[in-house]
Amino acid sequence: MTTMANDLLRQFQRCSTAEEYFSLLDVPYDPRVVNVHRLHILRYFAQQLEELHARCQATDSPEHVLGSYRDALIRSYQAFTTGTALDHRLFKVLRDHAPRAFVPTTDITIQKTARNSARKNAQDGLQRQPRP
Repeated sequence: MTTMANDLLRQFQRCSTAEEYFSLLDVPYDPRVVNVHRLHILRYFAQQLEELHARCQATDSPEHVLGSYRDALIRSYQAFTTGTALDHRLFKVLRDHAPRAFVPTTDITIQKTARNSARKNAQDGLQRQPRP
């Protein structure tokens, strides 16, 4: 099995499309989802692989490595079947344009303070004085 796993790892290094990764790692997918979220899935997958390589041990078997790659691809795919690109903000253009707080006008209330009331009363008093 190790020889076959080593061959699969070599093939993995040569993959260049999302479909090749899904096929090689035997992960089922909906082509419509991949067509819409291809770049995001691949970017998320690349980040997952970086984390795996940081934790990877030299003694890990090729089978273990391939299983970890498969799990990472599944997580990457599922991230975009249950969420959106805006949810994950993988690219700088999306991170830089994070949503700002929005307050609908229906949630805004005006509170009268003693100072505002005094100013209003003073203005009313000036307007009510008869002109000579």
